[in-house]
Amino acid sequence: MPQRWRHDYRSLDFTGLAWSSGRLRVPVLPPHVRGASVAGEDVSALEVENAGGIVHLGSTYLEPAARRGDPRVTMVALADAPAALGRTIVAPDADRFVALTTAFQNCGAYVDVPAGVRPPAPLQLVWASRPGEAGAIFSKVVVRVRRDARATILERHVATTESFVCGIVEIELEENAELDYVVVQQADEAARVVVRRAARCGPASRLGWHVADLGAALVRTTLETDLAAPHARCDASALFFALGFANAEFTATVEHRAPDTSSRAIVRGAASGRGQGVLRGGIGVAAGTHGARASLLADALVLSRDAYLEATPELRIDANDVAARLAATVGALSEDALFYVQSRGIARGRAERMVALAFFEPAIAGFPTEALRDEIRTALDARLDEVPETFA
Repeated sequence: MPQRWRHDYRSLDFTGLAWSSGRLRVPVLPPHVRGASVAGEDVSALEVENAGGIVHLGSTYLEPAARRGDPRVTMVALADAPAALGRTIVAPDADRFVALTTAFQNCGAYVDVPAGVRPPAPLQLVWASRPGEAGAIFSKVVVRVRRDARATILERHVATTESFVCGIVEIELEENAELDYVVVQQADEAARVVVRRAARCGPASRLGWHVADLGAALVRTTLETDLAAPHARCDASALFFALGFANAEFTATVEHRAPDTSSRAIVRGAASGRGQGVLRGGIGVAAGTHGARASLLADALVLSRDAYLEATPELRIDANDVAARLAATVGALSEDALFYVQSRGIARGRAERMVALAFFEPAIAGFPTEALRDEIRTALDARLDEVPETFA
């Protein structure tokens, strides 16, 4: 934790949060969920009605009256999942938040993409807060992508109250499977969101992490990837923006445990006002994993005098014939870039926003569809509108 970190995880107050669990059968999605699109526009950002998906209002599962989406894919509430879910990936005692989720789990989802199946539309997992209720959501998501299958999963968090979201995501990819796992978190500025996501990748499989943390007062995101078999690959693109008094902590680790594995991660974080953030990254290359290739680039942008950011990458190599690179930066807006933009007749305030938005572009470019990329750009632009006219 940075010395100026505002939150002590050991003393977080959870009093006053409502804990519940259950399901509600609904013919269509309620307006509270259907209307949770970007910038108030009805652009069918969720598209759950057409693509199929799991939707929770708070911790209550909204069970559709009719099955939608690809009938070949098993996509059910975790309570309806098969008894045998496969190997546990996240240890129940990995940290205090994982232990909380394990003890108080009140919702979740199970997704199983059969061998050779390639759903044409993203499979969506949506958590939206109950209007006017500060609830505690302890969710667990289990994903299995079988041999030669390929899928995109979109996890959304749309909270509008002082909710506490604490979750676990476990992903297992079989041989030659491919998965793009996208997270768009746009919780209210009073919400707290703590999620650990972990994956185990089989031979010649490919996993793409794509995370945009664009809300909440306290965000703690952890990504763990186990490249456990030859030729497994992981690509990650992630970003966060800590605005006002927000705190964001992002950790991504990749363990290379087999020969000829590869990983590439780009992380961008920014803070304004009195926002704080920490970027942590780790690459581990185990003995005997010859031919492994890995890179991690973590960059942090400070947009005000009172904001605080730090980046702490780590690299551990126990094998020969590998290539790994690690880089981390913390800085302010480039005066050269600002001068270039202003020389085109653009005012200082607008130039700062343009350069700040461009800072995120390398991470945004990794998201799998143009619709998602445009959504992230729009959301970031809206957050930059909340920053004073000139960054100071």
